[in-house]
Order: sequence, then C-alpha cells, then structure tokens
Amino acid sequence: MPKAFIRPRRWLLPAVLCSTWLAAAGCRKKPVKPSDASAIDQPHPPDQVAGATPTATLERTGCYGECPVYRLTVNSDGSVVYVGTRWVKVLGRQQYHLSETQLAELLAVFERSGFMQLRDYDRVENTDDDWAHVSYRRGGLVKRVRHYHGDNSAPASLSALEDDFDRIVGSGRFVGMPSSNGAVAPGTPAAADSAPGAAPPRLPQGPRSSENGGPADDIAADPDNHP
Repeated sequence: MPKAFIRPRRWLLPAVLCSTWLAAAGCRKKPVKPSDASAIDQPHPPDQVAGATPTATLERTGCYGECPVYRLTVNSDGSVVYVGTRWVKVLGRQQYHLSETQLAELLAVFERSGFMQLRDYDRVENTDDDWAHVSYRRGGLVKRVRHYHGDNSAPASLSALEDDFDRIVGSGRFVGMPSSNGAVAPGTPAAADSAPGAAPPRLPQGPRSSENGGPADDIAADPDNHP
C-alpha cells in the first residue's frame, strides 16, 4: 500500500483520544452545593406555604453586634412563616396563623405608611448597622424596599412600619424583645419544631446562651436550608 495512505493513520488515534477527552470534559457537571449565603443587603425570597400567596415580608439581617437575624412571611390566608437564623430565641422554622383582625391591621399599617411610594435606602453612612428588607403585595403589584439602618435619609415611618410588623405578628416570642442597646433580651435559645398552624410557644426565661450565635454573616447559616 502506498505510504500516502498509511501516513495519515498516525494521527487517527491521537485525534480520537482528544475528541473523547473533550466530550467527557464537556459532559462533566460540577457539583452544586446548597447555600443560603445571600448578601445581607439582598433579601431572601418569601418562605412559601402551599396554596398561599405571600402578602408581606420582613427580614432583618446581622450587624457587628448581636442583632437578631430572622425573616417573616405573612400570606393572604393569614399564615405566617418565621425563620430564625442567628441571635434569636428560636432557631429554624415556625408556622402559625394570624387572626383576621391582625391581618387587617398589618395591611392597614402598610397603606398608612405610604409604602408603595418609598424607595431603597441603602446608603452606607455608618458601617455597623443592620438591614431590614420589607415587601408588600397590593393586587398584582409587589413592592420591595431595602433599608440600611445607617442611612439617615430613610423616613422614620419606615422604621415604624418594621416595628409594627414585628408587633402585629408577635415575632418577639421567637426573637426576643430587643433592649435599649439593640441586643436581644435574655432568653433560652431553642430549636423550632412546631407543626403548621400551631400558636407561637411560650419559651422559658433563663441565662442567655451563645450557642445560637452561629457563624459569621457571610457564611451560610440557615437551619431551614432555604434555597
């Protein structure tokens, strides 16, 4: 057989091996690690309840001190989902219901505050404050506001709205009522395991433990494994 036909075969095996390697490399998928490491200046999505539509949310982030880290989702049927992450009495997820009166009061607070006309207040004037992320659904429109508590341009009505949100839904039973310096009042941390629809539990008072301090805010620290 002429050499002209033999010589090309010397490149055949390397070409096949190269093609096979490239195909395998292209098909190989990198493992995806579960994470809840959203930046503190960005809110989590609402915590869903089957068959319910999120109506309002409040999420408070960490700071350089012992600021409670948790989020609340209130749905159109009155169901509430609390998820506590750090520096709170109750870690993890709790689900319970508001009365019709409580739900109506919460909606009225949003309307009176002019929430739909507010903007983000995210100017970092002081570096050791926490964030509050608030959202509200009116019909088919959802409004979200990011509020850095070190932004002095934010109206007082926004902070009042956030505090009213906590008061109306009774989050203090899980979070602990803040003291004058912003730290959580003494309480015993506990894991949350209530069934859906259960009323918020009464928690015993006692010496505060640092076990719920959790890792730093830039590390995933969500016992609910929120996506």
